[in-house]
Amino acid sequence: MKIFKETLSLRWDPVAVRMMRPGEERPPQMIEPPVPLRHCQSIITARRGNCLYMPPRSHACPDGSGILGLVEMSAKLRSGDLYLLFKKMPNIETAQKMISSRSEFKSGSYEATLLAPLDKATFEPDVVVFTLWPEQAMWLCCAQTYHNGERQSFKTSGFNSTCADLIVQPMNTGEMNISFGCYGSRASSEIDDFELYLSVPTHLLEPIAQSLQKLSQKSIPEERKKIYLHPVMDKIGSRRPESKGDGAASVELFIDSDQCLGDGLCVDFCPTGVLEMVEKDGRKVAIAVHPEACSACYTCVGQCSEKAIQLSYL
Repeated sequence: MKIFKETLSLRWDPVAVRMMRPGEERPPQMIEPPVPLRHCQSIITARRGNCLYMPPRSHACPDGSGILGLVEMSAKLRSGDLYLLFKKMPNIETAQKMISSRSEFKSGSYEATLLAPLDKATFEPDVVVFTLWPEQAMWLCCAQTYHNGERQSFKTSGFNSTCADLIVQPMNTGEMNISFGCYGSRASSEIDDFELYLSVPTHLLEPIAQSLQKLSQKSIPEERKKIYLHPVMDKIGSRRPESKGDGAASVELFIDSDQCLGDGLCVDFCPTGVLEMVEKDGRKVAIAVHPEACSACYTCVGQCSEKAIQLSYL
């Protein structure tokens, strides 16, 4: 929990979610809310620090409780008619196609949902739901790729998203999944316009946390410092100057030899072999040996701790 909060600078606690199997006992310190809540509302309530026990009678959304396998979904909801009444679908065929393609648990599979902040959970969660800004979600994805080298493939929708996409989908696949919320969750909860959800199956938490620790040593702080932004952005809107000859602008690199530490990071990070380390006055310094290959990506500038490199257009 601490690793996630510190490396990602999370505003909200990650929410541990467990689907209670038939016959399981209610864990200690879990409170049934005094009024029914939608599943999406229970996530918001848990991220604020509350530990919730949610049997079917505590679920206010019959669509969500049906998708989660707590109750039998009503024929009216199953038919798709309500989507037409809400004018969220153009016709019954499209509504039924959406319903048939979403992830659902079989009715009676579970007896309740349990939700709590991850560090307060007295149960083993099936998934952990993170409330994130897009940049934070990017780093969780990067951490997963750091662990296994694979890209993510998400299945989501703007319909029934916090139940089907955050709970059922990742439990069925064992892979994390994203949700942008849905009509119901955004109309009935305080999720911010700039927030999204990412649900992580429990078995992935440890390798992702370990990867985040590695990424936080360099990549995350560098990205947040915006190290590849041009140090000076003047004459905004003016035409980029053209060089004589072929009409293409060329880049001039200036390297302050007195400031250069000689660590070679600029050479190592340059993607096109523009720079090289040479001996000068008894020490190693960087020089530009192939300036014509420079694309002005600013990677060398961003990696130079002494700001010894400057770029300009000719």
